[in-house]
Amino acid sequence: MRLDSFTLLVAFCAAMIFLGFALLYFWNLDRASKWLLWWSMPFLIGGAAVIPYMRPDWASDFYSIGFGNAARITALCLLWQGARVFERRKPFVLVVLLTPVVWIGLCLIPPFFASMAARVVGVSLFNAAFCALAAYELWRGRAEALASRKPAIVVLLTFTALMLLRVATVNLLPFPMGALPLDPVWMGIFNLAVFVHASFLGFLLIALTKERREAEQRGFAILDPLTGLMNRRAFMSQVERSGRRRKFGREPLALLVLDLDHFKSINDRFGHDVGDRVLVAFATVAEACARPADQLYRMGGEEFCFILPDTTLLDAIAVAERVRKAFADNSVQTGRGRASATVSIGVAMTDHAGCDLELLLAAADAAVYEAKARGRNRVVVADPIALRQATPYPDSDFVQRRKSA
Repeated sequence: MRLDSFTLLVAFCAAMIFLGFALLYFWNLDRASKWLLWWSMPFLIGGAAVIPYMRPDWASDFYSIGFGNAARITALCLLWQGARVFERRKPFVLVVLLTPVVWIGLCLIPPFFASMAARVVGVSLFNAAFCALAAYELWRGRAEALASRKPAIVVLLTFTALMLLRVATVNLLPFPMGALPLDPVWMGIFNLAVFVHASFLGFLLIALTKERREAEQRGFAILDPLTGLMNRRAFMSQVERSGRRRKFGREPLALLVLDLDHFKSINDRFGHDVGDRVLVAFATVAEACARPADQLYRMGGEEFCFILPDTTLLDAIAVAERVRKAFADNSVQTGRGRASATVSIGVAMTDHAGCDLELLLAAADAAVYEAKARGRNRVVVADPIALRQATPYPDSDFVQRRKSA
C-alpha cells in the first residue's frame, strides 16, 4: 500500500513533536541541563513547521514557503545553539533572531521566491551550515569523553551531507530532494531519512546528558569536596589497578606523602573553619607547584599523597621542595591574626626496588616520620634498603596513623 504525502507529513510531524516533548520532559527533571531546553525547541518548531506543507496550495503560498521554511531553518539554528550551551559556551541569540529575518528577506525577492530550485538550495545550505556548526561544537568538547558524542557528531554530519546532496541534485530529482515536481516515493524516502536522523539525534542528545551526569557523579565519588583533589577512594582504585599489573614499567615513578605540621594546633587556636581554609590553601599551592601529569590525593585529615609518573628522584625532590617552600610562605588571614603551617614530605621511588604503590606508600610514610623527627618542614627520601623491606599496611589504618604528629 502506498502512503500519500499527507499521511507521511502527519506521521513525521507527530514524531518530531514527540521527540521535542521528550527533551522538554527530561529538562523539567533536570533544570540545570539547560541545553535540553534549547534542544527541545528544534524538534517542536520543526514538527510544527511541517504543518504548512499539508495545505493544498503550499507550493505557491508565501505562508508555507516563507514562514514555514523560516521556522525549519531557525529550528536547526537552535540545535546549534543548544550544542554551544551543552559545551558551556554562550549561545548566539542574535543569530537566532536574524536567521528567519534573512530567509523572509530572500523570499521577498520575486525571482528567488518564484524559483523552486533557488529555494531548495537556499534552505539546504542554511540547514547544512547549522548542522555542521552543531557537529563542530560537539567536536570541540571532545576532551570530555562521552560515549554518545561521536555518534551524535556522525548523525549531524550525515544530515549535513544529505542537505548538500540536495544542492548537488536540485535539478535532477523530484521534490523534496530536488526541484522537479513532487513525487510521493521521493517524499517518503526524504521523510524517512529526516525521521531517522531526527530520531537518532534526539535519543543521542538525551544520552549525552545522562552520560555527563553519570560522569559527574563518578567525579563526586572520587573527589574531596573540600579541596577538589582526588580522595582516598581514588587512590585505592589506583592501587588496585597497579596491583593487577603487579609491577610498574621501566619509567621511574615517585610517590610523595605529605603531612601538615601541627595542624591540630591550628584547629584548636582558630577553629575548624580556619583549619579547612588552610587545607584548601595547601591544595591550591600544591596544584600550582605540581606538574600537569602529577596525581594529587587528599588521603584524609591533613594527609596528602602525590603520584609523580615518569619522574626521577631529583625531579621528585624538586616538586616536593617547591610545595614545601610555597606552603611555608603561605598563610590564611583570620580575625585573630594569620594562620600558617608547614608540611613534612616523604619521598619514595620505584627505581630503588621496582615495587608497587602499596610498598611505595609505606616507605614514603616512614620517610614522613623521619621528617617529623628531624624537626618538620622538610623533605626526606625513603632509604632504598627500607623501601625494599617495606610492608604495606592495611588500608583502614592509613588515616589514623599520625594523629599526634
